[in-house]
Amino acid sequence: MKDLADITCLTVDYGTFLSLADKMGERVKRSLYYSPFEDEYRNAQRCVIGTGLPNVERCDEWQDMVDDIDLFIFPDIGFGGIQRDLRARGKAVWGGMGASDLELYRTRFLEKIEELGLPVAPSQVLHGLTALSDHLKAVDDKWIKVNRFRDNMETWHHIDYDHSEVMLEWLAVEFGGVADRVVFVVQDPILHSQEVGYDGYCVDGQFPNKSFQGYEKKNQLYLGTWLADDQMPDEVKAVNDALSPYLKEIGYKNFIATEIRDKFFIDPTPRMAGQTQEHLLETCTNLPEIINAGANGEIVQPKFEAKFAAEGTLHYTAGTDYWMTLKLPDEVRRWVKLYGYCMVDGVYHFPPRKNDELGVVLGNGDTVQAAIDHLKANLDLLEKEPVSCDTAGFVDLLGEIEEAQAKGIHFTKQSLPEPAAILT
Repeated sequence: MKDLADITCLTVDYGTFLSLADKMGERVKRSLYYSPFEDEYRNAQRCVIGTGLPNVERCDEWQDMVDDIDLFIFPDIGFGGIQRDLRARGKAVWGGMGASDLELYRTRFLEKIEELGLPVAPSQVLHGLTALSDHLKAVDDKWIKVNRFRDNMETWHHIDYDHSEVMLEWLAVEFGGVADRVVFVVQDPILHSQEVGYDGYCVDGQFPNKSFQGYEKKNQLYLGTWLADDQMPDEVKAVNDALSPYLKEIGYKNFIATEIRDKFFIDPTPRMAGQTQEHLLETCTNLPEIINAGANGEIVQPKFEAKFAAEGTLHYTAGTDYWMTLKLPDEVRRWVKLYGYCMVDGVYHFPPRKNDELGVVLGNGDTVQAAIDHLKANLDLLEKEPVSCDTAGFVDLLGEIEEAQAKGIHFTKQSLPEPAAILT
């Protein structure tokens, strides 16, 4: 295995984890980056992602360079067949080796966790929108998930049919003629439960001796701390133990995150988890070594710079229908991780997109208050830019942490900040 300073690596993703390629570029000889752009007619909005970065070289025909690339990094979903082919050719690959199908196909996930001996949340599989509509007429209070087509439909809550009728009509338009070929999963709510989860990595079924565990306010905020393996919630350890043989069997070497409610493993994220794991690029000081060694089958234990990490999603406030522009002061560049951009003369440019999420701003520290204060200080440095981040939600996260600790789920022995300290 080569030293980092002597290797050429290639990161393959859809734009979300461009910052990982940038981080690798600080340590390796060459950091190449590929994001899918192929179409009959080339479009600048796809072709320029990853261009202009000082530590990264965007490449389109990376297959011509396979012999020159020492390390392949696939932090996001997909590309399982390519990963297996590269591994068969003796290449070092950091990737999920097809495990992302568990995230894409809800039905496969339910089958797998049952096979692994984990309890399955009460669920019903329905084939087609007509079957879903008919079913929802007779039931209340359900969560609706979809196989594969997450860009068309995110998970949503069915209160009753009167509330869901408009949603079902919209889905009929969204899916058009294939609406009755789409597979849906209807799940019961898991009441009076506390969500816990894992935020780390796995190499051939082995988990590191310490990892982050945290709490998320969806698409807004994250607050986490690293815990030694024996401090992890029992629910987290049970899921990791059950997954371990399967991940070893497929040669899994990648980031991984889990979401667990009560005893039920509800959502797998067999990849780098956006908006909850970008902090590892800065809290974990030996992350490039972990990836390089892991891709070669060796697990390296993490070294964390700080005990606590905070993340806040940056929302663009000037409209996303046209190209967006951002300037980052030098002192905050390390603490902002952006999605799907290119750089021109030091200015960040983002193609038009469906949502207003540009990336995340980070903060870390040896106390919860210090991590949140660091994030807020970094956010203050962006006050002249057209972005926003609602940090008031940390009050809700602290409430969740207090509730979890009251149930015996460890987070920290330190006193948690008072809400007034967060809101000022």
